[in-house]
Amino acid sequence: KTAGSAGKGVTEAMEQITKPRKTDESKLNILTQLLNQLVTTACGILIPRILLAAYGSEAYGISASIAQFLSYITLFEGGIGGVARAKLYGPLAKNDTSETSSVYYAVREFFNHVAAVFVVYSVILGLCYHDLAHVTIFSKTYIFLLVLSIGLATLAKYVGGLANLTLIVADKKAYVNNLIMVGTTMINTAAVAILVRMGAGLVFVKLGSSLIFVVRPVLYAVYVKKHYILTRNSKKTALDQKWTGIGQHIAYFLHKNTDIVLLTLLADLRLVAVYSVHNMVINSIRSITEALSGGMEAVFGECIAKDDKSALQKTYRKYKTLLSAGTLVLFSCAGILIVPFIRLYTKGITDVNYIQPAFAWVFLLAEAVNCLVLPCSSLPVAADHLKQTRWGAYSEALINIILSCILIKWEPLLGVAIGTLVATVFRAIYYMAYSAKNILRLPIHRILLTFFVTILLLFAVTLCGVLMIRTVVIKNFISWTLYGGLCFLIIALPAAFAARKICSK
Repeated sequence: KTAGSAGKGVTEAMEQITKPRKTDESKLNILTQLLNQLVTTACGILIPRILLAAYGSEAYGISASIAQFLSYITLFEGGIGGVARAKLYGPLAKNDTSETSSVYYAVREFFNHVAAVFVVYSVILGLCYHDLAHVTIFSKTYIFLLVLSIGLATLAKYVGGLANLTLIVADKKAYVNNLIMVGTTMINTAAVAILVRMGAGLVFVKLGSSLIFVVRPVLYAVYVKKHYILTRNSKKTALDQKWTGIGQHIAYFLHKNTDIVLLTLLADLRLVAVYSVHNMVINSIRSITEALSGGMEAVFGECIAKDDKSALQKTYRKYKTLLSAGTLVLFSCAGILIVPFIRLYTKGITDVNYIQPAFAWVFLLAEAVNCLVLPCSSLPVAADHLKQTRWGAYSEALINIILSCILIKWEPLLGVAIGTLVATVFRAIYYMAYSAKNILRLPIHRILLTFFVTILLLFAVTLCGVLMIRTVVIKNFISWTLYGGLCFLIIALPAAFAARKICSK
């Protein structure tokens, strides 16, 4: 008995050592999110190159297209993740096991229904895709197997995976997900390279990749089972803002996918390629910047659940400063270096003009605004104010669609970029005003002034850098990397200092 008690004591001591303190969780979330994004970006560049070289553009295009079609299931998923997290912040902060369990099982039940819909959708897509896409290099049976192979990982995600992940993230433990994603992403990249080198067919490569990603929800389930006490009870929790969350998610989905759809329907398809190349670069910059906000929403949720106004304002300023500094540094460097990068990346391709500076800078500014407003746009979710802010999301999508449809006839690429920028600025002002008045209890003019001063500083730094770099000849990626490093070193410290001064006001 004594030996058993000693062993239990050692186990508990080890758990205390390895478990991060509450004060360290935010830093750990940010660091692991940044690591995850860097690994995801690097692997996301490597895998397409491997598949293109092995199977050709048409086969790779088919697999990418199938993945895109399967991703439309997110419309059924809706914004339930955000609604569920908002419901969990209070019970987790109060250690209310009963309420936490009720929300968890309600979410799991919903995602099980989504999984059933996804199975039916995948089978229909597998049967129809061959004729729908006019595939000539693969048989109908091969396409059917390819759809099922690609869809397996998504199915596993819905069967238990998302419910467990929602609970983990709501409890400010996003680092658990980040570390799991880093590991599986790296293993997946190695497995794809090995299978391709062994001469495996595309179906087997995609099946192997999906089986690796099936491990993610299994690990989430193991972690939740070990660290949480969840009991089924008769109490039913209604996700009372479910339809609001779904509506906001659809609005966001339309906003994010408007540009490519309109360019496909109303402009030249070659412009879609130009847009996609720029989008690849700019989305990577945005994702790395957003990594600085790791676990932010959960921290806000805990402060709101405890009704700690002082802690909420302090936390808001911390994340606002961090994101403003990151946005200034990364987007200034991107604004200076994106045109030389696109010029090198598309060297030798002459069927369309990829060098579109005005489009690139407007598109960059829109994504920079998205990053700057992230603290304020996360607050309504953390405070469970989705219903109160629904018209902001709906209006953003409508502004983007209507304005882009009008401007695309004038200048396709620049038109859709301006539509996105105007809609994003509207969303930023709306969420800043709402959060300042109803959640942070801070003067609206102070938050808006900080935002516009940061945008003005970003514009000034980028303009100076562009004028200076025009005098330099960048012949290859090595020289581009050296100039990029120099830009970062020159901009980083002054931008971080400026962001701290601006956001502390």
